[in-house]
Amino acid sequence: PNVSDAQLSTTLAEHCPTAKEPPPVVWSDAACIPRHDSATMDPYHRTAYAVFASSAAKDAVLEGLHKANEEANRHHRDRRPRKGEALPRILDLDVDCTDVYGRREVDADGKGGAPPTTGKKKDADTKLPTKRCTVFVSTSLLSSSQPVSVLSAALSSRERISQDKEDVTTIANVLDEVREIEAGNRLSALLDLLYPGDELRLVDDEDILDISIAYLRRVHLFSFYNGCSAASDVGNVLSFSHPTGTIHLRLRDADDILAKSAEEKSNGVGTAMAEDGAEKEDAGGAADGETTPVAAKDMLVTRLNDSIAKALEHVKSLADQGSTCLIDLQTDATAHEITAAEQTARQEWTENHGITDEDGRARCSFHFCRKLFKDNTFLHKHLLKKHSDQLRSECAKCHDGPMMAAWDSDDRRPVPPVLMDCGSKFGLVPKPVRGSDKPSVEDPEPELWREESERMAEEERRHRAREAAARAEEEEMQRRREVANAGEKRKSNFVDPDDMVEEKVELSFVEVVAPPPKKKKKKKKNAGGADNGDAIPEDAPFKIQLSNKTGLPIGVFDSEHPQGPEEDDYADYDESDTYLSINRGEPRPKQETNMEKKARKLAIKDERKICRMQKKIMKEAFKEEFQKRGMEEVSDAVGGKTVFRFS
Repeated sequence: PNVSDAQLSTTLAEHCPTAKEPPPVVWSDAACIPRHDSATMDPYHRTAYAVFASSAAKDAVLEGLHKANEEANRHHRDRRPRKGEALPRILDLDVDCTDVYGRREVDADGKGGAPPTTGKKKDADTKLPTKRCTVFVSTSLLSSSQPVSVLSAALSSRERISQDKEDVTTIANVLDEVREIEAGNRLSALLDLLYPGDELRLVDDEDILDISIAYLRRVHLFSFYNGCSAASDVGNVLSFSHPTGTIHLRLRDADDILAKSAEEKSNGVGTAMAEDGAEKEDAGGAADGETTPVAAKDMLVTRLNDSIAKALEHVKSLADQGSTCLIDLQTDATAHEITAAEQTARQEWTENHGITDEDGRARCSFHFCRKLFKDNTFLHKHLLKKHSDQLRSECAKCHDGPMMAAWDSDDRRPVPPVLMDCGSKFGLVPKPVRGSDKPSVEDPEPELWREESERMAEEERRHRAREAAARAEEEEMQRRREVANAGEKRKSNFVDPDDMVEEKVELSFVEVVAPPPKKKKKKKKNAGGADNGDAIPEDAPFKIQLSNKTGLPIGVFDSEHPQGPEEDDYADYDESDTYLSINRGEPRPKQETNMEKKARKLAIKDERKICRMQKKIMKEAFKEEFQKRGMEEVSDAVGGKTVFRFS
């Protein structure tokens, strides 16, 4: 953005070996302004396009620029570019961008005076600091990437071409009159030049339509097939950022395609059938056996007709306003004010930069010139020819006021957005500044909460839909299972002797009571007349042996001879429910029913419960015995020594 189009044109002309060709015209599109919602990689990037008078002029400039690049490169200084050698895709163009208007010296007081000198270097203070910029030049043709679009068959038909020709010529003639195009450069003059005499009446409508569309696109930057819209400048057309840069092609044999499509539709329509089966006649009153095809409306044709109608209405309003209105009344009034201000500034600048001597001679007042002329007429020519850069900078000051007014009145300024704190839920949200007199920023939090509520409602709706779908699927599966079970029941009425099916009998028991095992009688040794002198009588005392491990009497608390009544927790269990009563060696029968399996599982659970209880009782008994023995040892401790007492 630091290089102007005029500087680019001047620099390109310097690389042309011959001065016969006119300098190239440079057009640029709008600069890329970075915004918070765009992910552009080139902020303030601008693309310029050079238009040459001929292909020879373009090749000459590119060859000169390629030669300058080769000479500036150290590694290829000894190498000369060969004739006919292909150019690289990118060339470097060194542009002097010291001043937009081309100034080199400083006009301190507006009358050609030098600025006050400070320091030893007097000349350095009067000159502007030098600035240079490198511009990348692409050598590829623009037409290689130009977008191309093919029109539909409805827009390519002969009937449509004749209709569009009338609309295009009407729009072009009105725009020529409103924008005061010279009589020799208008569309009518161009057609007379191409087809002189009576040839114009013999020319095909398609050729006239193509010439008129190309004329509108090149002269008025107007696109006919893309909504009848106009671009703001040539740079937008060359950069293809506006639809005007698109080339439209017509479909070949469009009339045949339309006729074939109408025939297919007519064959597919036929006669309509009523609900009772009777045939109905066509609404258009067609004869028996004939049908009237319904013409489908093309959306592209409908949109194009609407845009053409709006464009004709717009150019008609411009024609009613007259040729004095170029864009609109307000913009034209501002342009006239700027033009008047530039004329006044030009006159004042010429008077301020001339000094008249006593003998009538005039001298240039610029401190770096000081040339003397015969009178003011020659001085004015000198100022306009040699110091036009200073005059352009002075006239540019006349644009500052309207530009600032337009900036103040613009509601959408390209300024950085403001970060709004929307709480912990949304954080910092960027919002653009709106308004001209009183800039303001809209609070985004209500809109964000509304979007959040809509999102939550949508999620709830989807969740309910998924649940409903799951319930419906479950009901469908249940219905299918019921149908399958009903089918199985119906099949059970038929007996197949070859189908050997194992029958299962289900048994259910409320309470299973197993009889306790019979106690075995001990055999007496003195039976059969044997000597029983060693037998101990029943009323005689006997010796009780204690276990070294548990400290309990041996043989007293036997599992087969329980001592004392059982606790309440074990009242519901008998001898058949113990660990030894369940047979684990036998395999589970294959014909086991569900009730038998359930009873077996319950027996295992009860058995494990009893084992846990026995283990708990045993732990408590051991714990109590160890506590008693510990208390005895403490009571027998005398003087720090343990005394064991034997009885």
